[in-house]
Amino acid sequence: MIAYDITPIDLHGHLFEVILTIDAPEPEQELWLPNWIPGSYLIRDFSRHIIGLYAEANGEAVAIKQVSKNRWRLNTAEKTVTVRYQVYAWDLSVRSAYLDQLQGFFNNTSLCLAVAGREDEACQLTLHAPVDALEWKVATGMPRLTGQPHSWGTFEAENYDALIDYPFLMGDLVIEEFIAHGIKHSLVLSGRHFADTSKICADLARICETQISMFGEAPFKSYTFLTMVVGEGFGGLEHRNSTALLCSRKSLIGEHDHGINEDYQTFLSLCCHEYFHSWNVKTLKPKAFIPYQLDKESYTEQLWFYEGMTSYFDDYLLHAGGIVSAEQYLKVLSETLARVERGAGQYQQSVTESSYLAWTKFYQQNENAPNSIVSYYSKGALIALSLDLILRLQSNHSLTLAHVMKKLWHEFGKTGLGTADDTVLNILDSYSGVDVADFLREQLYVKQSLPLESLLNQFGLEVTRSVPADDNSLKAADDPAPVNLGAKYKASSAGLELLSVYHDETAYNAGLSASDRIIAIDHLQVTDANVKSVLSRYRPGQKVTVHAFRRDELLTLDLIWEEPTPACWQLLIKDAAKLNGWLTVES
Repeated sequence: MIAYDITPIDLHGHLFEVILTIDAPEPEQELWLPNWIPGSYLIRDFSRHIIGLYAEANGEAVAIKQVSKNRWRLNTAEKTVTVRYQVYAWDLSVRSAYLDQLQGFFNNTSLCLAVAGREDEACQLTLHAPVDALEWKVATGMPRLTGQPHSWGTFEAENYDALIDYPFLMGDLVIEEFIAHGIKHSLVLSGRHFADTSKICADLARICETQISMFGEAPFKSYTFLTMVVGEGFGGLEHRNSTALLCSRKSLIGEHDHGINEDYQTFLSLCCHEYFHSWNVKTLKPKAFIPYQLDKESYTEQLWFYEGMTSYFDDYLLHAGGIVSAEQYLKVLSETLARVERGAGQYQQSVTESSYLAWTKFYQQNENAPNSIVSYYSKGALIALSLDLILRLQSNHSLTLAHVMKKLWHEFGKTGLGTADDTVLNILDSYSGVDVADFLREQLYVKQSLPLESLLNQFGLEVTRSVPADDNSLKAADDPAPVNLGAKYKASSAGLELLSVYHDETAYNAGLSASDRIIAIDHLQVTDANVKSVLSRYRPGQKVTVHAFRRDELLTLDLIWEEPTPACWQLLIKDAAKLNGWLTVES
């Protein structure tokens, strides 16, 4: 038996204590901790948070040697050995572990050492209450062996892969349950909030019903939305029967709020995204992830599919499920279009390259990212949109992308076969009467924009481009500035700190670079308080002097203002008859 005893031992010091008990260890038994967590493609070196690791058997110390950054070797002939250590938990995100006097959260990729060679064995995890917070509740998707629901107790996982796929949330939790498609779901909230949980559960139920109906069945027997509520924050990570979420307080609809505002729509989209992953990446997954190689990067060029398809459906299914209107959906879609089209990244990198290099270029973006990379999330979502529209047109609206996703899941996900790089292309080729594989192949490997304007026109939409309010926005404005800086910036009383500079635009042509801080334009100070009025006073072609600091050196540069880039997309329904079920408008 492999057993873990976990205790939040020091809330102020942010420390979990872990006791790992191993029966019948090998004479030179190795232990290891993952370097990354599935769903977040970056080497995170969780082992660096382990403190004071030691081992004993029969009351005597056991020799233990660290043989790599995340691997240790025990030397013992005893029948049972106990390994003790602490884990520092101060990462308020969905990827690692967090602990203070208000709440605790952990993924077992951060806390539970694997016993090398025995990863396929069942294991138990006992979670003990901290002495300073005995009243805390516990929420997880891990099957329970002992203890009352939402209390401390013992849990069981069928193997190590399952163990690390059940996150835990604890604290003064608000827990609401609802049924969707006959399956129990739970909404769990930690942190101070003013949420109308009944309204949220009703909307989540519609999301869940819509997705289960789409695939025909669910790959879980229950599901939990583990949600940490903070002042500012956003994130989600999928798991086999739960998701870990981080959201801002303003994103949760309150009792006195009416309708679906942008913040709440974003939260629902996040929930929809992570729930969709239950099928698309948790069960249907690339062959390269079967099994996960958690000590090193696992490369695949298919993330455009697993994140891109999910990113298309997360917004679209809010509309298909009757939660948001066609106009609300199109507004979000227009922002996705602008996000991809604003920079030159899609002309420098294909979505398959973006997928393959997720470990470095996407998850470790620098200030040049808008000029050099494309998001496999956003561009992948637009490829999914294109496929959906083309399939509908070529099949006289009888075949949709949802049908393709269902077939892929039943043939390659439910069966555990996994997908090769050409699986989606081959599935599309298997449908008679449609010819989209060549289109998809070109879009996956060629660095170019998508022909979306003509496709959207065929569905009765009018597509226009307009100018955003400023360089930091992708939303259309009624009174945009007549010139643009051609750079994202952070404005403060100390000036404008350039975050990224678009190639061949105003700031770039003047010789400005990311991290430069503009302090004056035309010999007058520029700050967060007056930047809008400064930009409003100039016209394209005018020349000004800019003073900026690069590190501690003062630069004096000539800058010639240019017209704003029409980065915003506006999508308007002009002929509802052509929507043909893709979108539904109120009569």
